[in-house]
Amino acid sequence: MRQNIRNDNWAEVMVNVPPVSSTYDATANDSDKSFVAPNNKLWKLCHAHVTLVTSAAVGNRQITIAILDASGNVIIDLAAGAVQAASTTRHYAFIQGIYRETAFVVNELQCPLPIDAFIPPGGSLRLYDSSAIDPTADDMTVSFQYMDFTI
Repeated sequence: MRQNIRNDNWAEVMVNVPPVSSTYDATANDSDKSFVAPNNKLWKLCHAHVTLVTSAAVGNRQITIAILDASGNVIIDLAAGAVQAASTTRHYAFIQGIYRETAFVVNELQCPLPIDAFIPPGGSLRLYDSSAIDPTADDMTVSFQYMDFTI
């Protein structure tokens, strides 16, 4: 995007903004979702939102977000600050620049995300219940937004 500023002692300003993309997955009966960056792309994760509707299977779910390299090695993984019980619906907001909450407020939990959370080419973003209580019956919806750099 190019923006010209009036000639009142201001120089011309050039602004380059990478494309911002969004992804949404509401596939039912799945509490483990992965998204792979193409080999010619570098993604910078802006934020992510997870909704988890749990089955009646007893156990505390632990939502975790992980970034892996193209070989499947974990670069970083972050667990939410609270667990979720059976037969509940909760929302998780993975956001930059916030503190780690340890209790749900109106069924939502804010979780910190590193400011420079890059997903390398061929790498993946994984959001999942690390306790794997009922992975084929719990329903997880994931949406996230990212800057999409072509390399």
